[in-house]
Amino acid sequence: MSGEGYRISLAVLLGGVAVALAAESGATSFPAAAPLRGGEVAGAKPVLPAARTEPQVWRHTIEKPADNWFAPSFDDAAWKEGPAGFGTQATPGAVVRTTWNTSDLWLRRSFEMTGKPPANLAWLIHFDEDADVYLNGVPAAHFPRWSTAYSLYAMAPAAAAALKPGRNVIAVHCRQTYGGQYIDVGIVQADAKGVPALPPLKPLFDYPVRDPSVCLGPDGVYYLIGTTGHPAWWKTNEGVRLWKSKDLKAWDLVGLVWTIEKDGTWQKPIKDGNRAIWAPEIHYIKGNYWITYCVNWPGGGTGLLKSTSGKPEGPYADVKPHGPLTQEIDASLFQDDDGKVYFVYQDGKIARMNDDLSGLAGAPRLLKPANAAHVGFEGAFLFKANGRYYLSCAEANGPYYDCMIASSDKLEGPYGDRYLAVPHGGHNMFFKDKDGQWWSTLFGSDPYAPFTERPAMLRVEFGPDGRIRPKL
Repeated sequence: MSGEGYRISLAVLLGGVAVALAAESGATSFPAAAPLRGGEVAGAKPVLPAARTEPQVWRHTIEKPADNWFAPSFDDAAWKEGPAGFGTQATPGAVVRTTWNTSDLWLRRSFEMTGKPPANLAWLIHFDEDADVYLNGVPAAHFPRWSTAYSLYAMAPAAAAALKPGRNVIAVHCRQTYGGQYIDVGIVQADAKGVPALPPLKPLFDYPVRDPSVCLGPDGVYYLIGTTGHPAWWKTNEGVRLWKSKDLKAWDLVGLVWTIEKDGTWQKPIKDGNRAIWAPEIHYIKGNYWITYCVNWPGGGTGLLKSTSGKPEGPYADVKPHGPLTQEIDASLFQDDDGKVYFVYQDGKIARMNDDLSGLAGAPRLLKPANAAHVGFEGAFLFKANGRYYLSCAEANGPYYDCMIASSDKLEGPYGDRYLAVPHGGHNMFFKDKDGQWWSTLFGSDPYAPFTERPAMLRVEFGPDGRIRPKL
């Protein structure tokens, strides 16, 4: 989470909702529709064929139907029947088989699905203009504005869950205001090339957490912290909560281990209505527990807490009680093989710390990938595996909030190209378990994540090229 950056993250998370509010009747919430990254129309496998290459018959009407027109039980026998696509001949990319030149068009079509719905479902659609799609009476997708060709859009998990073996009903409403007009919709299986797949995931527990961080202590217990305080956390929260687990499966809440009101110093003022602790990370370094954090003031502010008891539950004291270590946000720690500790923050800035971790020993510098201005705009995390340094950051790739990574054989670089490592995994971190296996955290901050704002983790592996990817 971030100061300027948090608004981007919030837009990523809520963008689909904002779009959906413009959808059918203004009250129905539709899952967001976003272009499928790396998908190719020509290679998609039809589940419900579109009319791009062959006619597909739909029921249709230009007269406003009854309110339950999209329900599977609705009787559409009085509607006309005709082949898609529907529109006007001058519309770019259109394959018009039935003329539609009025302001609104409603469509229905039933189709059979044998067995369980397949994975990697996507919409194959050409729309001009706004279109709303229902599956079996469930709001499935809203497509705002218009397209100029058949394109693939990722199907949200909520939409895919509406499909079932046997008879299914798809219903579509498309609107027209000016210019060309056209609508045709299909469902396909399509792989997002260049985008790693995620394994099936579920939250570790049902409590709102962003930016989860996990640390394995010398006692063999895993400790987890993150941004908490929903729903006020974008403006204010209490401080830092801690959970613990012996097996990464069952998690127990320890409680608040540091609060602004009781333990805070420079963090106590409220600026422009903001006073929240964002993105705390817990680390075990030099025989003690440390918590990095940032404050959500305009311009940010980072800090470091030290356990005064040597225990993960604290109490904690700020190493610099009179002010932030740096401006900006999203702080982390990295200890190299020689014992030196580095303060990492924002978009990949790094500075060596004093031996007692009481402050910075040098000026920060930005670690940059070879193919971009930064690895990502926030959520920096640095770790070393198999002799290489891996810098991960969060990036808003269109509507997606992803984990990007670049690596180097030297701490100071040069770093290679950045690449997408964990889709929907923005502002994660990596840790090794008791068996030496590597994991990534994930919490979901875009409409296409498996879930949103719940802590989770997934195994990762290193490919032959050294790149990190989810382990399936």
